[in-house]
Amino acid sequence: MAELQRRRGGGGGCSGEDRISGLPDALLHEILVRLRSAAAAARTSVLSRRWRHVWAHLPQLHLVAPPAAAPASFLATVDAALGGYLAPTLEHLGVAHFTDQWRDLRIPAGRIEPWLRFAAEHVVGNLNLFLRAPLMFNGWTPEILGEEAVLELPVCQRAKRIELHLRYADTTWLRPQASGLLFAALTSLKIDGCVRMEGSDLTALVSTQCPCLRDLDLYITLIVIFDVSIHSYSLRTLEIRLLETRRLEILAPSLEELIISIQPMEAQISAPKLVKVVWWHPYDPLLHRFVDVGRRRLQLLQISIQSSSLSKQFDEVDKLDLSICLDFPDVARYGSFLNETNKLPKCKSVRIFLQWEPHGLLPVMLHLLRSCNDTKKLRLDLFGLLFRRLMHSCLPSCLCRLEESRRIDGIDLSSLEVAEISSFSGSHEQMELVEFLCSNAGVLKRLLITGVFGPRPKEVREKVCSMCHPNVKVDFFVFREGRRVLVD
Repeated sequence: MAELQRRRGGGGGCSGEDRISGLPDALLHEILVRLRSAAAAARTSVLSRRWRHVWAHLPQLHLVAPPAAAPASFLATVDAALGGYLAPTLEHLGVAHFTDQWRDLRIPAGRIEPWLRFAAEHVVGNLNLFLRAPLMFNGWTPEILGEEAVLELPVCQRAKRIELHLRYADTTWLRPQASGLLFAALTSLKIDGCVRMEGSDLTALVSTQCPCLRDLDLYITLIVIFDVSIHSYSLRTLEIRLLETRRLEILAPSLEELIISIQPMEAQISAPKLVKVVWWHPYDPLLHRFVDVGRRRLQLLQISIQSSSLSKQFDEVDKLDLSICLDFPDVARYGSFLNETNKLPKCKSVRIFLQWEPHGLLPVMLHLLRSCNDTKKLRLDLFGLLFRRLMHSCLPSCLCRLEESRRIDGIDLSSLEVAEISSFSGSHEQMELVEFLCSNAGVLKRLLITGVFGPRPKEVREKVCSMCHPNVKVDFFVFREGRRVLVD
């Protein structure tokens, strides 16, 4: 604001030429929006009578609490800003309260509801609330908060994008407004945090009240264990973290991307246009059914070892991300790993997040590489003791110790062009793996090694290079200050 005063010719009472105040409102609005702070924009009202209500017609309001702001003063600031706003429509309303002081996280639902009603009347674009809602902490209990713990979500008929981040809100019960109105323009909805909803309210909100919804991201706990049905002909992306879900039904003919972060008890999914699937939790084909997956081909499949059987639902995957944890010396678990991953879909690119200890690295990788006959790019992220020198520390009866676990029959790396290994230490087993890749990938063009290279990094780099064909470009990287840096 000091800069604005200087350009006006000093203070508000100076007679110098006021070039800025002579600009049209639309241009002044564009200047003030760039402040990214409704409070700063409102302070320009002291410049002169011309500026008194300029801020009140801004197309965007950004109300962000300063780091040391007390909740009470921030609440008053938001109330004053919304109460003084004069324009009939608002393109963006953002209210955010960040603090590390847990004892100050006291924004009851009753104070948030008027902001949502204001949004329902004015917002024609984006609504973003990132708030610390009622918290059961330091003596706060649901009995004390009473009805304030119930937050009603009014129908925002003109809003296109709504994001509600109500973190640490253990007692917040989000209840959509009961009316025949629709979120007619809404294309993106995200509800994140410790929010609770009735299963029937959630089903009605998504399947009935949002006819144009394209992107849906939910992190919600159901008030009681309940069935949830999501029927939408407009959805394109769906990310679900629903706690206490008994049965999840998804019928979405246009859905392209599905992320399931919390395992439902049962699931039935019909989405013939799926191209991206992320499923990290245990997958049971008897309980979790994909009844219609169209061409059975995906662009991306991200799964863990617990959900690896899901890959059998698809014939081809452009990119497979597989997370494997073999950090227990249990013989039965290793056998289960072999069974679950005995047939992976054809993949152009494979990324494996592998925590292999205490089993042998090479036997594990040889098993997985049997499913990589058409793979062009392989990335291996290793998680284990970087400088481990022991070949195995599992039981002598473990399958990874058998001689047949090192057989290379059935492995065809004739398509592999790029290989990348991270968290590389130069241990004996890792060197074995590099040697195998370099000897059997006839068209390998590039090898990328990232990590800490032990006490003699130069020797490790030289040894790796000696294993590779001269036509293979080998690059080594290390992490410095959080960045991956090429080693000369």
